Amino acid sequence: MARREQGVRRKKSKRQKVMPVLPNIFTTGNLCFGILSILTSIEIVSAMGAGNDSDPWAFRKFWWAGAFIVISFFFDTLDGRLARFIKHESNFGLSYDSISDVVSFGVAPAVLIYVWTLMDKGKLGLMAVIVYVVCAALRLARFNVQSGTVERFNFTGLPSPIAAGLMVAPLMLLSSLGIDPDGRVLWYYLIAAPVIGLLMVSNVKYSKQPTLRLGGPFNALVVAAIIIAAVITNPEIMFIFLVYLYSVSGIVLHALGYLTGKPGVQEEPVPGKAAE
Repeated sequence: MARREQGVRRKKSKRQKVMPVLPNIFTTGNLCFGILSILTSIEIVSAMGAGNDSDPWAFRKFWWAGAFIVISFFFDTLDGRLARFIKHESNFGLSYDSISDVVSFGVAPAVLIYVWTLMDKGKLGLMAVIVYVVCAALRLARFNVQSGTVERFNFTGLPSPIAAGLMVAPLMLLSSLGIDPDGRVLWYYLIAAPVIGLLMVSNVKYSKQPTLRLGGPFNALVVAAIIIAAVITNPEIMFIFLVYLYSVSGIVLHALGYLTGKPGVQEEPVPGKAAE
């Protein structure tokens, strides 16, 4: 019996050692795909400089550089959820996650958009992407400080993964359609990159778990089926729709809250406090 108990204790101790590492493995996946996006952008620039790029090849590479950032987003979502599920949240994991996010959702989309279109504007394009990256770093630093207090239930400022989605969603759509960016796209990003950056460091509240009142489980199932079908058939269009809808909704609710004097995003109720 004593040997069996010792064996169980050893198994538990090994499990306790492995479990805290699992969220960091997903964070590493987030970081790796962010680096893959940056390396793909560098590969495109090298091919363009050598004159070896062809339109289908370039469109495919640009699409994948954006897709790697989207994959990073899913890894970023999983690491936090897993850490909370197994109750192994730590300051190390929070810091590692933020560093990875700076690479995947700050540097990677900035490099990609700069290579895709803003490089043609020289210093002006460089300034736009630098503002975006600096704001992403500031937003993540602020989140590290406020994650247990102000941002425990809602985000203050646009989350960096959604900001990266705003940057790469049009690129993925145009690349899938085989359309080169023109002057309108260039000027859009000259304005959008710093605006998205400033939105990240703003005081606009965004819900961590946005909900829709659909009137019951059956209606929710119907809506889910429609969304899944739309994502499968038109992933780039749905990607643009979802990230822009989430981003604009926060601004609209913030404006309504400012005008009405009520919070735009519902705060989590304090346990034991009576509803007012």
